[in-house]
Amino acid sequence: MYTHFADLDSRLIVLSCIEDANTLTCVVTVVSKTGRCPNCQYGSHKRHSAYMRVIDDLPIQGKSVQLYLKTHKWFCTNSFCEAKVFTERFEWLLPHGQRTVRLDAALRVIAFSTNCIEAAHVTRMLGMPVSHDTLLRLIHTTEMPTVHSPFCRH
Repeated sequence: MYTHFADLDSRLIVLSCIEDANTLTCVVTVVSKTGRCPNCQYGSHKRHSAYMRVIDDLPIQGKSVQLYLKTHKWFCTNSFCEAKVFTERFEWLLPHGQRTVRLDAALRVIAFSTNCIEAAHVTRMLGMPVSHDTLLRLIHTTEMPTVHSPFCRH
């Protein structure tokens, strides 16, 4: 089970897990001694604070997975940067996101393969419970490649 989270980020440490009939809830933290400002890309060693984020991930054995991620805020030490405090960024998690990138990708595949009402039923049965409105939002925010018609004369 812990290798499931190591695929997300090798710095993740699982502090505790609680399992019930339908859900696996894990408290995880990230080992990091520095943070990189998203505005100026300047590295910082000055930690501001810590806070918890609740993140949904891919299911394990049909059980929905919820991560309580303890992450950090950092002071930007670049005096020319507008951001004085910034939050830690992860490549497997969008800023302000509540789902991992890999869960979003799986939900997009399901949403595009059928209508969103049926897809909501499927995701619930697979351990990825989301509403049909969430699936519609995923479809609308997906960038579609522009395809030029072979029948166009222009």
